[in-house]
Amino acid sequence: MAVKHTPSVNILRDQNRDVAYLPTPNAERIARQITADVEAGTRSFNIIGSYGTGKSSFLWALGQTLTGRKRYFEIDLGKNAKVVVLNMVAEFCSVSQFFAEYFETEHGYEHPEQILAEIYNRYHALGKKNPLLVLMVDEFGKFLEYAAKNNPEKELYFLQQLAEFVNNPDHNILLLTTLHQNFDVYAHTLQQAQRFEWTKVKGRFREVPFNEPVEHLLHLAGERLSQSNEWGKPPKSLEKMVQSFNAAKALPLNPGNTFELAHKIFPLDLYSASVLALALQRYGQNERSLFTFLESQDYTGLRGYDRRNNPFFNLSNAYDFLIFNFYSYLNTPTSQDKQAWTSIQSSLERAENEIGEHTVECLKLLKAIGLLNLFASAGSKLDAEFLMEYSGQCMGLKHPEQSLQILIDRKIILYRKYARRFVPFEGTDLDIQDELLRAGNRLGEITDVSTLLNKYFRFQPVFAKQYYYQFGTPRLFEFVISQSPKTDLVPRGETDGYINLIFNDQLTTNDIQKASKSGEAILCGYYRNSKAIRELLFEIERTKKALENVPSEDKVARRELNNIQTHQESLLNHYILKNLYSDKGEVAWYFDGKPLTIGSKREFNVQLTAICKKVYPDTPAFKNELVNRTKLSSQIQT
Repeated sequence: MAVKHTPSVNILRDQNRDVAYLPTPNAERIARQITADVEAGTRSFNIIGSYGTGKSSFLWALGQTLTGRKRYFEIDLGKNAKVVVLNMVAEFCSVSQFFAEYFETEHGYEHPEQILAEIYNRYHALGKKNPLLVLMVDEFGKFLEYAAKNNPEKELYFLQQLAEFVNNPDHNILLLTTLHQNFDVYAHTLQQAQRFEWTKVKGRFREVPFNEPVEHLLHLAGERLSQSNEWGKPPKSLEKMVQSFNAAKALPLNPGNTFELAHKIFPLDLYSASVLALALQRYGQNERSLFTFLESQDYTGLRGYDRRNNPFFNLSNAYDFLIFNFYSYLNTPTSQDKQAWTSIQSSLERAENEIGEHTVECLKLLKAIGLLNLFASAGSKLDAEFLMEYSGQCMGLKHPEQSLQILIDRKIILYRKYARRFVPFEGTDLDIQDELLRAGNRLGEITDVSTLLNKYFRFQPVFAKQYYYQFGTPRLFEFVISQSPKTDLVPRGETDGYINLIFNDQLTTNDIQKASKSGEAILCGYYRNSKAIRELLFEIERTKKALENVPSEDKVARRELNNIQTHQESLLNHYILKNLYSDKGEVAWYFDGKPLTIGSKREFNVQLTAICKKVYPDTPAFKNELVNRTKLSSQIQT
């Protein structure tokens, strides 16, 4: 029988069919991991991964390997053994009743031991010479969903019995199940006592994460595409496209492999291929995988797109395919990205109605911008220069500069400065940039940085853990945010020291170093990027002020300003929190007039411990003083 592609694998239906399957490095790793765990004594497994990652296909291929029909994985499990694989696909019903019917036990539902006895009989029938019985249960989550809503104690007890029976070292029986989410998630509606039981049963299974990286999926897609000669040779622009892709860092691919991968996946470009892999994992839910797309015969797929005007199957083509095949899902209220897709479609409608010249090119550019805004990594650089390169190399646009400018002038797209990308814009009568400028003029210059930062950040006190482990005395440090070094701080009550975070671009590191000679347990941290933080605080405050003047009925303008504010606040978190223990040197640390090296949380705690050792000689007399201070503090609080 010829090998055929199928949009989704059913381990029961397809157990005797030849299915086109290419093992990924991730699948090979998991097969080896299961083999090693079995050798160590584990026999029950939950393979957990999101929709569309290939869990069913993996079970099918593992079954083929174990039974010797076809070897997909180089593992010792099943070699020289008499193997029988029993395939099951779960239903929304009682797991014990399902097993009772599957193993044809008349009273198995009331007496689960009969089910276990029948499983043992199947195992015993294999003989004594190296037998192996494998129970494969796909869609296992359906059993758990039913159990959580119907007699959970009874259902869980059977699962516990089943797992303990399989884990018996005297039997060579395996239980392999697949789940879309963690075992615990199915118990969220249960009472606390029932959740404890759920956790206990979960512990009988070895959890195996199964999520295929995008790069692995694309390598498989490349293998599939390379089997056909219908695509011809890639255009000369491929090399420049790869260089642009690596520079943008927009999607999760290893730069060292992109040139080879770009050749293999042609006619797809790296952007469209990555976006399709991510989108089909997110929206497909096993109905339409990346490989279904490769085999698609519809006019929006690989065999129907306009090759004459598109050097690659690009982001614009990918948008057409996704909206054609997933329109109903993307526009349902339950879709996680409904708002984003609605915004893209609204922008496209505006472009069609308002633009005369270069309409086709503007629409293609707008589709690319919409998909990148949805799927590109945070921090990637997707500015005008990037779009010009991509438009020319992959989309075949002849007037990309003019098309981009038209979209900007018509306010169909907006450029978000801090996100470094363009986004589709549904439109409003309010000129957002003008409103922001006017709000900034009303606001004036920000001089008191520390007061604003104290509004956004409330640091929890930290212990010098290493010091506590060594001496048994807890030392508590509190954070203090200021614009100049707080030399007047004196530890009181339960506080043993301070971490003074200083934000002032008018000061120098020498100023901080001198001020750190206070004699108290004060660690000074000076943010070198204080100017950027001050400017960002100004942007946040003027965005808030602009929002105050936007009418409540102008939902588009309010949503856009809220998005701007959310991104700015996220960036502020990055500036402050990510740099706190960073090894990039954005924070200069000083204590007692000496610079300190802190590049991680561990080094931070080491320095706190060193400060404690110097300031607080841990003598019995001081311990008594500490006890008295703690008591006094408690009395004051009371």
